[in-house]
Amino acid sequence: MEILRFKAVSLLVIFGAGLLGGLAPIKIGLTPQGKRKLTFGNAFSGGVFLGAGLLHMLPDATENFTAFAGDVAYPYVALICGGGFLLVMFLEKAVLGGSEDVGSMSKGRSAYPYLLCVILSVHSIIVGTSLGLEASLVASIGILVAILAHKGAAAFALGVSLRENDFSSSLHVRLICFFAVMTPLGVVLGTIFSTLSSEKSALVFEAVFDALAAGTFLYVACVDVMEEVFKKSEDNWIKVILIMCGFSLMALIAIWT
Repeated sequence: MEILRFKAVSLLVIFGAGLLGGLAPIKIGLTPQGKRKLTFGNAFSGGVFLGAGLLHMLPDATENFTAFAGDVAYPYVALICGGGFLLVMFLEKAVLGGSEDVGSMSKGRSAYPYLLCVILSVHSIIVGTSLGLEASLVASIGILVAILAHKGAAAFALGVSLRENDFSSSLHVRLICFFAVMTPLGVVLGTIFSTLSSEKSALVFEAVFDALAAGTFLYVACVDVMEEVFKKSEDNWIKVILIMCGFSLMALIAIWT
C-alpha cells in the first residue's frame, strides 16, 4: 500500500510540474536571464537522466530479465535499450526533419509544436509506465526525481514553441494539459498491469519498459539536453558541474536500491 500511495502522490506532482512548466511562458517574459536559468536546469536534468538510465533502469531491467529467463548469452536488455534510443531518434530526427530537437525552442512553423507534443508524449508514457511497474519504493523515488528534473523544462520548451507560433491561449492550455497527463497515464497503466498480471508477466513487462525507458533517458541526456546546453560556450564550468551533480544524485539514490 505504501508504494501505491507514493505513486498516487507522484501522479499529482508530475502533472503539476508539466502544467506549471507549460503554462509559464504565457505569463513570464523570455528574458536572457530566464533562458540562462532554464539552461542550468536542463544541465542538471541531463545528469539526472544519465544517472537514472545507467544506474537505475538498466540494472533493474537486467535483474528482472534474469529473474524471468535466467542467464542468457544474448544481450536482450541492451538491445531493447538501444531500441528505445533509436525510437526517440527516429521520431525527432526523421519526423521533425532532422534539424530540430526536443530541447529547442520554437522553429517558426505551426506544425512543429504538434510534432513536439507527440514526441514528448511518447517518451512520457514510456517512462511513466516504467515508474508504474516499479515495485521498490526507493527505486521509484529515483525514477520520479529523474522525471521531475526534466518534465517542467520539457513542458516549458513546448509552451514557448506554442507561444511563439501564435497559438491561442485556449489551444495552448489544452495541448499542455494533454502533455502533462501523459506521464501520469503511463504510471496508471504500469500500476494496473503490475497489479493484475502474474509475477512472471510483470517481470517481463517491467524489464522491457525499464530498458526502453533507459534508452529514451540516455537519448534525452546525451543528444537533446547536452547538445542544447553546450550550444553556447559561456558558463561551461557551471554546466558541467550541474550535470555531475545530477548524476551524483542518482548515484547516491542507487545506494539504497
